[in-house]
Amino acid sequence: MSSQNGRNLDSLLNEVRDLKERMEQILPSYTGLLKDAAQLPDEFERQFWVSRVEAFLHEVKDQYENLRAKAQQVDLWGKFMTLGIDIALRVRGMEPVPPAEPLRLGISISRSGKTEPDGIGNPNRETEAILVTYEEFAAIAQRLQDKLLKGTTVPTSEAEIPMLIHTLALKPPEAFPREHP
Repeated sequence: MSSQNGRNLDSLLNEVRDLKERMEQILPSYTGLLKDAAQLPDEFERQFWVSRVEAFLHEVKDQYENLRAKAQQVDLWGKFMTLGIDIALRVRGMEPVPPAEPLRLGISISRSGKTEPDGIGNPNRETEAILVTYEEFAAIAQRLQDKLLKGTTVPTSEAEIPMLIHTLALKPPEAFPREHP
């Protein structure tokens, strides 16, 4: 009986050694997976904020496209009216009226977070508001998304997103010089 217990003890010790070796082999990948799993909530939060910036960008784009369609309609009516006036003036031997400039649009971003499409020459714009083209606005939103993905910027609410865009619009990167429309 004692020889059987000795064999069982030896086989148990061998099994423990084998198990220890296998554990040492899988430990690095196991700890790596645990670190990745621990970072998932942070990555989820970053992706959430990126999606909120994307939704905001689409909302502003829809407003911009609606205003642009209305501006094109007004421009068409203006051309039609100018043509009618020109015909009347030419019949009387007078000089034609120069055509009106089409309305140029941009995106107005105020410090308070109010972001809306606006005409470039609008005298009623808020004094602290920044006016950028839609393309510049989209590039600024992309910069914010990059900062969110890197984790260098973390908003606390959706209302903060327009203010973050305003802050980024004040500090354009070297690769994207901002032109004043």
